[in-house]
Amino acid sequence: MSSSSIHPPSRAAGESLARLILIAGDVLIFLFFAVQGRATHEMPLGDEAVATVLIVSAPFAVPWFVVAALIGMFRTGTLAHPKRMLSTTALAWLLAGCIGLLARAAILQRAIALPFAVTALGIIGALLITWHGLLSTVYSRRIGQQAHDG
Repeated sequence: MSSSSIHPPSRAAGESLARLILIAGDVLIFLFFAVQGRATHEMPLGDEAVATVLIVSAPFAVPWFVVAALIGMFRTGTLAHPKRMLSTTALAWLLAGCIGLLARAAILQRAIALPFAVTALGIIGALLITWHGLLSTVYSRRIGQQAHDG
């Protein structure tokens, strides 16, 4: 097969793929935080490890995806512009993280522990901002290269 018969994916397909990769990475961040938190505090995952991790991560992941979608995190205009992606990610996480802390406190029926709040907001926030910045930079360069080659 000649190289001229290989076509890069359409821009729409590339946007969809980038969006799916972004979301998959976000899911992994929340799952990682839940697993690592349990391990750090020597709390076993138990016989239902998958369910436990999902339950532990849900109070943060659910508000994250709702807030992120509402403020345009997954739009091409955000994804293709690293500075916009970073500021949108920080704002979305500030809002969603606070909602997550309140949801977790309500579910567990206990007050929000300041050390946990600082740790959760800081670690998850740093991971999300780093991940989104990297993906947005790669994506923006790729579409810039496609425009230049096209």
